[in-house]
Amino acid sequence: MPRRLVNLALLAAIVTLLASGIVAWLLPDAAAGALYVTHRVAGIALVLALVWKYAIARRSLRRRGVRGSGVWIGLFTAVLTIAAAGLGLLWTVGLVSFDRPLAYSALNLHVIAGLALAVLVVAHALVRGESRPALVTLASRRAALRALGLLAASFALSVAIDRVGLARRTTGSRHAGSFTGNDFPITIWSLDSVPTIDLETWRLRIRPPNAPPVNLSYADIVALPRHEASVVLDCTGGWWSEQVWSGVSLKDVLARSPAGETATRVEVISVTGHRWTFDRSEIEQAMLATHVGGEPLTAGHGFPLRLVVPSLRGFLWIKWVGDVVAA
Repeated sequence: MPRRLVNLALLAAIVTLLASGIVAWLLPDAAAGALYVTHRVAGIALVLALVWKYAIARRSLRRRGVRGSGVWIGLFTAVLTIAAAGLGLLWTVGLVSFDRPLAYSALNLHVIAGLALAVLVVAHALVRGESRPALVTLASRRAALRALGLLAASFALSVAIDRVGLARRTTGSRHAGSFTGNDFPITIWSLDSVPTIDLETWRLRIRPPNAPPVNLSYADIVALPRHEASVVLDCTGGWWSEQVWSGVSLKDVLARSPAGETATRVEVISVTGHRWTFDRSEIEQAMLATHVGGEPLTAGHGFPLRLVVPSLRGFLWIKWVGDVVAA
């Protein structure tokens, strides 16, 4: 396969992997299924295209040596590509998981390597980008057949690999114990430390537009109507756990402010600064949990108040909620 065509195939695979991986995080599980399949197929396509790229890179290194910044950027890009693709493949077949071989999730390392790879791919393209041969000369029947063959092989291998390894959800997450109260993994994606919160001074602050904030104490919150639901927490760290969560609905909390009935979007903010904005349909089903499995939340799981949003991924379940901003 021509060198430029191989490079374009690799670039397309990497862009597809980044786009499908990031967007799938933000969508509800039911809407992201096709993106998870796309991500796996693009990952296999990347690995297969690396076979061609290896031959091209080997010839280039023999001819040019390792002199020049472009060569070193290319080498670092290759290392990150192998790391990201390798970890993804090992995760898929079950050889690594969220708790082995390291205490830090291998899926997190896969994501970090993938994001770093995106930066290096841009740098590599700027330094070593090609303009010849012209793209029109690559649009041949042979090139089209090779591209279709690569996609077909990638899809077939993806289906085959899905049949091996440990059981997992469509997101790739593996079971980490359900209905165990606080006894499930603690993951903090943004690397915040677990804060120490004094209930005597802690307040949930509701901030409506163009009106003074409303402050609720923990006693005010637990006095609101209680709700309980069995909801799956699917963490982007690669594990899932179903627990019985109990607390108050976000809608009831909003009703304590002038914006309760009219708010179309709400930003939920942790005392650590982690935040996310939710639309009205998500607000309607969201809970501010105080308990899990009948036990008060531990500090690591978000005491005194943690957002629970069914169908959304775990990194959107804001812990240690301190502010609710209505708009």
